[in-house]
Amino acid sequence: MRTAVVGVGYLGNFHAQKYKAISAAANPLCEFVAVCDLNATQANKVAGDLGVKAVTKPQDLVGMVDAVTIATITPTHFELAQFFLENKIHVNVEKPICLKTSEAEILVKLAEKNNLTLCVGHSERYNPAYQELCKNIKDPEYIEFNRYAPFKLRGSDVSALHDLMIHDIDLMLAMDSSPYKLVSAQAGKMVTKTFDWCSAGFQFESGLLCQINCSRIAKEMVRAIRAIDHQAIWIANLQTGDLEKTFAVDHPEHPVGVSVVNVGRGDNLLTETEAFLKAIHKNRTGPAAVTGRDGMKALEVVDQILQHLGTKS
Repeated sequence: MRTAVVGVGYLGNFHAQKYKAISAAANPLCEFVAVCDLNATQANKVAGDLGVKAVTKPQDLVGMVDAVTIATITPTHFELAQFFLENKIHVNVEKPICLKTSEAEILVKLAEKNNLTLCVGHSERYNPAYQELCKNIKDPEYIEFNRYAPFKLRGSDVSALHDLMIHDIDLMLAMDSSPYKLVSAQAGKMVTKTFDWCSAGFQFESGLLCQINCSRIAKEMVRAIRAIDHQAIWIANLQTGDLEKTFAVDHPEHPVGVSVVNVGRGDNLLTETEAFLKAIHKNRTGPAAVTGRDGMKALEVVDQILQHLGTKS
């Protein structure tokens, strides 16, 4: 399985490093052969660091590779993913899968038609704290997702819904597969022409209530999930790997107990890449890959929120 990374800027460079590590393992899932970037200087630098070939045109990868990860800016995702799928090359594309649900649907159908694996880089699915929460929580009644970050120019070409909130939309949909409805949404623009913050509420047929809050103009970074079930209040810190549990105890003076387990920070990007390669190989071990259809469903929720807000930006 010959692989390459398309777009080796800040995030793409990390993707390339993961492929290099996988290809250097004792039983490698792939052979990492190339990087592609319009910036020849950047492509040559990363290729030189990792000992692979550098190209500047996606077309140069046809016949050279069997699978690619696309880590370019979001507005280019659709065109590039479509190109590689049309050329019978498996695709893992960074989140969001693209900008429009209609485009995502085209990609999903194209992958299915050509019997190809299409995955999306919702890497938080592989966060150890999130996975530990899912193992322990029983029939949650309320889940609150909070994702805040200081402003960075990178990623600001799309809304905070596409850049930040979509992570937690994917996690929410993975936690409850029953039908849902959007019950509230607020958003605002402060430093860009697109939404810089957003809050949205959801009600699931199962009875679960969810709230997702995101902002890219916050003072400090927060990535946390607060969930309540019949036995406890849980807080999963996706940055530190802590899973905190608050629960009732049989004590007249101190009826509340708190326990904290640290499950580590893990390597979400490495696990994501391995899951993509295993999906191609039809290897069912380890965490499941996030499919193109999963990515499309998350984008559909973004569209619903934007429609509720009465705008497409």
